[in-house]
Amino acid sequence: MIAKNLLCQEILPLFDTDLISEARNKMVQYEINRLPVVRETDNAFVGLVSEIMLMDENLNDEIIGRLDLEKEINTIGENEHLFDIVKKMSEQSTSILPVVDDKSKYIGLVKHSDVIDSFVKFNAFSDPGGILVLEINSIDYSLLAITQIVESEGTRVLASYVSLQKDTKKMSVTLKLNIIELAPLIATFERYDYAVVASYQEKGNDAFLQDRYESLLHYLNV
Repeated sequence: MIAKNLLCQEILPLFDTDLISEARNKMVQYEINRLPVVRETDNAFVGLVSEIMLMDENLNDEIIGRLDLEKEINTIGENEHLFDIVKKMSEQSTSILPVVDDKSKYIGLVKHSDVIDSFVKFNAFSDPGGILVLEINSIDYSLLAITQIVESEGTRVLASYVSLQKDTKKMSVTLKLNIIELAPLIATFERYDYAVVASYQEKGNDAFLQDRYESLLHYLNV
């Protein structure tokens, strides 16, 4: 999944020649607190305008281009992958990202909610199966070794998620598997001296994976 496949068609950008009163009305209409601004003459992205910038009623008849727009929010290319979008949203703590083509022309924006929807459509979220959470020393981490143990039991890893535990040298490894009955695999991991700290079978998987995604969005650092 790439950026140009995630464009929000309902939200239109502001032009730098639009009045501030028009911008305020659009934010209310779209129920959003930031909007991209493009240059009317060539459709180039020039920055973001926030709800806070528009609070002064005395500026209603001024044009957007006279404001000191937010320019620290990076754009994303139309062919950037979903994982890169997640990373940038996390780094910039933003719920929208403007998308540009290879000539820096604005082509749309990607919303946080659409990114979540795209993650949920991945097989790891939609396919039936259980979840195991392992705790290991960071120095001992090997996805290959973990996968070999899983596959030795005739099971497959559909997805994995690694998170470092704060102020320790340990990490949590979350595995989404293609089986529901986890007891035999847990016993195998324990035989290899892995600490299985949690397991989730079919019931409750959606909530757990959603929580993992929210953590990913805020803390992903790749």
